[in-house]
Parts: sequence; C-alpha cells; structure tokens
Amino acid sequence: MTGSKRKPVGEKNGLEVKTGRSLGRHPAPALTVPPGFAATWQEFRSGLRQVHTAAALALGDDREAEIEALRSVAQNPVFDLFGPRDGCTDVERGRWLADRVARGVQQARDTVPSVAPGGLGGATGQALVLWCLHVVLGIPLDELAAAQDGDIDPPLQGRDLAQKIEGRMWLSARPTGRAEPGIVTLYHEVQAALRDRFPTREGGADAELAHAHFGYEWRRLTRLGWEHERDLLTLLSTLAPDPLPVSFLAGAWGPLPGPLRDLGTSTHLMALALRRLLDRGLLLVTSREDNRLVGIPVLLHSLPAEALEAGQRRRWANIALRFLGVALREDTHDHDSWSEWRDARPHVLHLVDLAEEYGEGLQEAADLMDRLSVFHRVRGDDQDALSAARRALRLYEAAGNPGPVKHATYLTNYAMAVRVVDGPAAALEPVERALVIEANRSDADHAQTLNLYASILESAGRLPQADEAYRQALAIARDVHEDTAAEEDAESLAMVLNDYSVHLLRHAPEQGTSARAVAADVLRMLDEAENVSRPGGYGTEQIMLNRADALRRLGRLEDARGVLERLVALCEDWDEPTMLLFAALVALAEVLSDLGDSRHEEVLRRAHEVDDLLTVS
Repeated sequence: MTGSKRKPVGEKNGLEVKTGRSLGRHPAPALTVPPGFAATWQEFRSGLRQVHTAAALALGDDREAEIEALRSVAQNPVFDLFGPRDGCTDVERGRWLADRVARGVQQARDTVPSVAPGGLGGATGQALVLWCLHVVLGIPLDELAAAQDGDIDPPLQGRDLAQKIEGRMWLSARPTGRAEPGIVTLYHEVQAALRDRFPTREGGADAELAHAHFGYEWRRLTRLGWEHERDLLTLLSTLAPDPLPVSFLAGAWGPLPGPLRDLGTSTHLMALALRRLLDRGLLLVTSREDNRLVGIPVLLHSLPAEALEAGQRRRWANIALRFLGVALREDTHDHDSWSEWRDARPHVLHLVDLAEEYGEGLQEAADLMDRLSVFHRVRGDDQDALSAARRALRLYEAAGNPGPVKHATYLTNYAMAVRVVDGPAAALEPVERALVIEANRSDADHAQTLNLYASILESAGRLPQADEAYRQALAIARDVHEDTAAEEDAESLAMVLNDYSVHLLRHAPEQGTSARAVAADVLRMLDEAENVSRPGGYGTEQIMLNRADALRRLGRLEDARGVLERLVALCEDWDEPTMLLFAALVALAEVLSDLGDSRHEEVLRRAHEVDDLLTVS
C-alpha cells in the first residue's frame, strides 16, 4: 500500500477493472464448498476488511493510522498461517499480507467469469468487481455506487448498494446462493496469494480446508491446461513427502512422461512451472548449499496421487521407481554421491514399499535397495546396510532371480553387511553361494567376489586360504584388464591390489628385513593400482593410506607424512566425518610423533573429535 491519491476507476493502479474477461476455453468445473465454509468465510472476511482499512488510510495519506492498521493486519489470527515472521517488523509483515490480499482479490475478479455462469454481468461478478474496488483500492462502501458506474451493466444504484454487496459476498446473515461461486473463488484465490513462498505453516491449518484448497487448485490447473505443473505435482506426490533435488528432474528425464520430460530438458519451462506452483502455495522450494529441492506442503502432499484412479497410481509408482533408478548414480562408494543418496533415501524406501504393495517393479526395487545398502555400509550405518541388503535379496527372489550376475552381486553386498554386524563366520555362507552362481566364470565380477571371499577368510582366521583366494582374484583381475583395458576392469584390478596390500601389511612384521621386503612389494602393487586407475578414482584414498603405511615401514617418514597430509586434506573436504579420515589422522599423528614434530598432539586431538562425531552419528 502506498500513499498515492486515488486514481479514476479503469486506470491502472496495480489492477485493471474490466468486465466480461474470459480466461481459457476449458469447461468450468463445479466448485464444492467445504463443510463449515460459511463460518470460515465470516471469520476470514474480517481480515479482508482490515486490509481494506489499511488501503483506505493509505489513499487518505494518513501515515500514522495506516501503520497502526498494518500492525493490526499482521497480528490478526486469520493470517497466522501465512507470510513472513522472522526478520521483519509487524508493519513489514502487515504490508506483505495486504499486498498479497490485494493480489488475490484481483486474481479472483479475473478468474470468476470462467467458473460462474453469466460472467461479470451476474451477481457473482458484480460483487467481485465491487470488492476489488473496496479492498484493493480502499474505496468506502458508500462511494462504490459512483466508483462502479460504467463498469457494471446494469449498474448497482441506490441507497441499498452496501446491503446488496454485503449479501452477495456472504457478509450478512443471509448469504445468497448465487454468490457462492464467487465467494469460493475469492477465498481460494486470496489464500493462494497468501501462500506465495510461505506455505511452511500449512501444518497448522484445518485438513478439510486444505483438501478444499487443493481441489480448487487442481481444477484450476486443469482449466488452464497446465499439464507440466499437474504432472510435476503427481510425481512429487507419488514420492515420499521429503523434498527432492531439482537436479534429479534435469538429469533423469528419460523415464518420465512427455510433459515432465519437457521440464527436464528446458530450464525455462522448469523455472516457469516451479514459479507457478510456488506462487499458489502448492510447492515448497528449499536450498541446501548449491542444490535446490522441491516438495509439496505436508497437508497437500498425498492429494495429487489420491486424485488418480488405482491403475494410474500404479503407473506413476512404476514411473517414479524407474526415474529414481536413473537419477541416482550407480557408484554409491563415491563420497560425491552421498548427498544425493541422503536426499533420496526416504524416496527409495517409499517407492520400494509401493513396489512390494503392487507386486510390480520388483527388479528395480531390488537394485535400489542393493545400492542403498552400499551407501549405508561405506558410511558406517551397519544395521541399515544389513537391512537394505537383506531386503534387496528378498525382492530379487520374489522377482524370480532373473539374472545370475545381479543375484551374485546382491549376495556379496549382503555378505559384507553380515560380516560387520554378525561376524565373518556368518558372512561365509552368502559369499560362497555367490561363488557357486559364478562357477566357471573368469570375469571382473568373479575376481571381486574372490577378493571379498579372501577378505572374509582372513577375518575368520583362515590365513592360508585367504592368501590363496587373493592370489586367484589378482590373477583373474590382471588377465581381464589386459584383455579389455576397460575402466571398470581397471577399478576391479585396483581394488584387488589394494585389498591384497592391506592383507600383506597386516600380517607381515613391522620391522626387520622381512618387513622391508613386504613393504617394497606392497609399494610396487600400489604403483600398479595407481597406474591403472584414473586420477581420483575409486579406492584412491585407501591406496594413499596403504602407501603411507608401507613408506613408514621402509623408514621414509617424510614421504609418509606428505602422503598423509594430502589424504587428510582430501577427506576434510567431504561434508561429513568418515572412518577413513579418522584412520588418516591417527596414522599422521604417529608419523609426526616418529619425526619429533610437536604437531602430532594437535592432529591426535582432531582424530578424537572425528571419533566422537562418528560415535554420535
């Protein structure tokens, strides 16, 4: 609201007062009045009248009175659910609310011809035009007769004008049935304007009114033909209530239906759709670092999916499952993917629940659970890793174990989770089942399974058998990489070399000729691992940790210090503490102590801090 003088009716003043405008060619859906709406409207219109008072005082240049009126608007319980609160004064909040009410009244005036038969010539339209003048421009009721002259045909004249307006807008004790579409439109349009960017307190609203709000907005999207926005709400409603990274839509549009695929391939269309839904309070947009996330307010979240028929809900569940499978990166070992998996976890679990309920998409569900298990395992969430791995196997078995390669992979990931929770002896059975499935195979997958088997045998104290299994795994991995030179086979070879190095270092003496010989062999193996791996590839950090250990055993303490300092810096850049960071800090503290460097106490304190954080998490 500003202190400008009143402009002649018909001149632009934040709105245009026109008649007979028709928006769109879609048939007008029926508007349903929610139970108890009359009482709700009687309460809500008191807030509109307070906004009118502020507008009238602004037009009259009564600055002090306008400020008090805006404070009253800000403190009115009718507006408790809406608008900003933190970091603003009551006057700023009141002005924000008043501006949004004005926008909503104008939008209702523009919308009503498409929902009320007869256009602006009928009672509904006349009353809305008059209320647009009254609330937005602050024109007193007794002056509306002159203000509306020429804008409504036939014009409302006479001393009972205010009474007619009050009756038509359900402001009196005897509302008229003809005014009902206009009232419902006005109520929802003002509410939508008030929800713009601040729908976060929707949880305090009445559930029935939230349903009515959604129904109105859903019909409006249909009437306007905004398929992109309807499909986006449907997808988000099919997912869990948690926010979804917008980057998923841009990076995984392939499985999505046509309108959503358009959003994924067009930054402009995506921004437009998000803006339209945000303006109406149908969407929440939040930010985490450089990532934008979107979600539907809690009370509205389930409603788009509930509006679908059962067959369509199943269809959208399958679409969302395939979409998430493409959106999430395969390599959950990589810490760069952890933030994505953290955001996606509730959606994965929700969609897997739907897959089990419908008995469809079980293979895709099993794949997501297997990858989720790896995510939990590398982050040290042991029980969650075991639960996810067990569920992946159950889903895949329910799907009939269609692919032996996948089945063996799920068994090996399950074995790794079992080893941490139940011990190595319990993990031998699933990994041996995987080896049976892979019998007569000599590929990289089989090398990795043998590598895991060797590690579990070692943990179980069966060292000769473990050493033999490591040697078999290394021979196969080298042969495969020599034949293919493929990046994934290089990663497999690097993994076996690294794990075998750990085995050798762990069981060799730390001093003496034998210790130095083993350390020299380990350095050669780690050189080979680095040569076949891409810079920063999988296992790089573990290779650095093992290299520092070997260098220390060879007496090359300065070289070991340099490797460990680079490793610590690399791990500290991650967004959360890890066991690898803890191990690197402990190793660095030991090397600094060997060198007589006083910084070793500071580094050891940091190691304890990381250990505490890991314990809490």
